[in-house]
Amino acid sequence: MGKKFLRDINVSLLLLIIIPTFCSCTNEMNMLERNNNEQINFAVSVPSWKSDDSTAGNPAKTETRAPPIADTFLGTDKTFGIIADVVNGSNYTTEIDQEVVSYNATNKIWETVANHYWPGANKTVNFYAYYPASITNGTITHTAGTTPTLTYTVPADATTQVDIMTATGTNVSGNTNSSTPLTFSHIFAAVKFAVGTNGLPSGIIKSITISGIKSSGTYTFGSGWALGSTISSFTVSPSTTITGAAGANITSDTFTMMMIPQIFTNATITLTYNTGTSYKQTISGNWTAGTTYTYNLSKPVNIGDYYYSDGTWGTIAEHSSSTALPIGIIFYNSTSLLDSGHGWKHGYAMALQTAAKSIPWESSNDGIVDNKDVNTNFPTTFDKMKLDMDGYTHCLSMKTYGGSNSKILSNSNYPAYYSALNFGNGTYGSVINAAPKTNNSGWYLPSIGQWYYFMLNIGKASFINNGTSGSSAQASSTIENSINTYINLAKTYNNTSETVYSISWNWCSSEYSASIACDAAFSGDAVYIIGNLSKEYIDNMVVRPAIAF
Repeated sequence: MGKKFLRDINVSLLLLIIIPTFCSCTNEMNMLERNNNEQINFAVSVPSWKSDDSTAGNPAKTETRAPPIADTFLGTDKTFGIIADVVNGSNYTTEIDQEVVSYNATNKIWETVANHYWPGANKTVNFYAYYPASITNGTITHTAGTTPTLTYTVPADATTQVDIMTATGTNVSGNTNSSTPLTFSHIFAAVKFAVGTNGLPSGIIKSITISGIKSSGTYTFGSGWALGSTISSFTVSPSTTITGAAGANITSDTFTMMMIPQIFTNATITLTYNTGTSYKQTISGNWTAGTTYTYNLSKPVNIGDYYYSDGTWGTIAEHSSSTALPIGIIFYNSTSLLDSGHGWKHGYAMALQTAAKSIPWESSNDGIVDNKDVNTNFPTTFDKMKLDMDGYTHCLSMKTYGGSNSKILSNSNYPAYYSALNFGNGTYGSVINAAPKTNNSGWYLPSIGQWYYFMLNIGKASFINNGTSGSSAQASSTIENSINTYINLAKTYNNTSETVYSISWNWCSSEYSASIACDAAFSGDAVYIIGNLSKEYIDNMVVRPAIAF
């Protein structure tokens, strides 16, 4: 195994990293001797791929991968082609013309179809080998005394692309009595895909396409490529199910793209899920032969984008061909320590539809603390309210342990909690708004801090710290209009979406005291982050769930 060399490169959103690694093994190809004349024989070596992992967004570490030709030698099940010219002064003759070399299991040697022998002293031989022996979509051209060329067009479907290798040995003495070395080299760059550092939505990857790449050219053995002018797109369709966790492979070796080495600018990678959701990124780079480029793909979470019914996230445009529907507005692009510990690290979204209206937080307010995860550590100041981002944990406590006086979580005991936790079941919100089945918390009653960031980031509210509460410097209608711009855009695709309005107060899972719950109020003059309503209060109360993902 040779040395590993590491370097970082920056590209953009999708991620790209790079490691060169050379390693080769030798496999003797001894051909039969005849009388006292030595028959031509070879020692063949195949270097392993260099690996050049790249991130389109951030520098990232490199990693080694198994190449399309995974062996460091040609297995005995394989064949390759060979050309040999004999040089006698200024005269050239072709001794071997594109013959197939295969392994003879009986004699345990590699041999051509016909036997060939060294031409003797004062002559030399030029060898040109290529793998595989038969190259689809390509034509090898050769005349005696010239270096062979391969004219080739890369197939659009990655599963039909071939890892072509060549080896060149020139000026080999005509009376050679030992094995002649032929070192094969990969003539393509290999391109594969994995999940990047920032992750991807979970789901089934239908296809990945790279467009804006030259697809044809002429390769001169031992020299390199002269590119054609045709610009094409190349697609791999792995049908891979991913969890979205960083580092997971999206494409296996079967789906590795074999691309003509080239410098390119403004090429486009399109990642498409089976629901039709697709993400695009423009990249530039320089692919070199024998190097593997692993594009580590990530989808950043942007505030103001939407969370979708298939568990993906992004803009309306990125979902224009998708069967998935927007179900929430992303208002925060990280999560609390507790939520992150559950694996939900991307952010929070607020539901487009409400779960219920005119219902109490607690049907019978007994004046006893209900959230056992908090006990009496109440967010009684505006600064503490902003820090409470654990709506899911409050709901989990209520669901697991119940509330005060051994009251279980039910619609009759805790209607606000119950409606939020059952949102999307057809009774509390439409079934089209049901939470995706994996990699999220499910819907829950948001905390006061989560409502604060929803009003801040989506409503564009500027808050005044009143000590025990926060109020906006703008009129409530200004914040409502900002929020409703997002809701109305989504309503074109999800007609169950409901706008916010004055006068309305939104229940939070946070308790302000043993008998008072926190709420996010649209009050006409301003919006408020506050704790001022008794838990059994009903008038103008709204439940709008949130989700962590």
